[in-house]
Amino acid sequence: MYAWRARLGILVPSTIVAIEPEFNRMVPEGVCCHYHRIPFKGGGLQALKAVEQSVVEATRILMDARPSVMAMSGTGTSFAGGYGYDQALIAKMREINGNLPTTTTSTSVVEALRKMGIKKVSVATPYLEEVAKAAAKFIQDSGIEVMDLNWLGKATGIEDVSQETVYNIVRQVDKTESQAVFISCINLHTVEIIEKLEGDLGKPVISSNQATMWNLLRMAGVKDKLQGYGQLFLKT
Repeated sequence: MYAWRARLGILVPSTIVAIEPEFNRMVPEGVCCHYHRIPFKGGGLQALKAVEQSVVEATRILMDARPSVMAMSGTGTSFAGGYGYDQALIAKMREINGNLPTTTTSTSVVEALRKMGIKKVSVATPYLEEVAKAAAKFIQDSGIEVMDLNWLGKATGIEDVSQETVYNIVRQVDKTESQAVFISCINLHTVEIIEKLEGDLGKPVISSNQATMWNLLRMAGVKDKLQGYGQLFLKT
């Protein structure tokens, strides 16, 4: 029996390929991830908002796996409508899933930053400019000051961005006054380099996938302090 502690139900935009290997790497013994994809072709804010149209039906289907908790993964898909958009998505999902503990990636990131006591953060993303600026505004509107923002200008092919590129964009965006760096996007491969970045920067690094998994486990009552995925996973 693989899910004797918890089943994590995860909605995934259909073009995302990094999330399963990243999540399955972090998941502790006794916990299983169950995924359902939502149509998404990539692009700017309008394409990200369009994912909302499929959330209700996707939630209904995912409930067949009898999850303990649920998340709408996707940073952009949960901040594209601005501050409060993530909470509206959560409300839609909870109407279908019987009020299960439910989150989104953007919600999880904000909760992770708050848990770490972060009030000032730098943000590194692969996004198009309009999406990158929307990410920064969402963080700002959530009460966390954005000290710097850098983006690669990509709408597709994000999963092919090398870890060297991710490492370098994080180093470039970091500022002395930033208490942490947030790497935004679930389609970036980040978890293998978070601890290296934290060691080199001397501060916490939060990524979209890391924060989402941390929050799902916390909501499911799984309190393992996992080694190898950054300072966040030492928080319960």
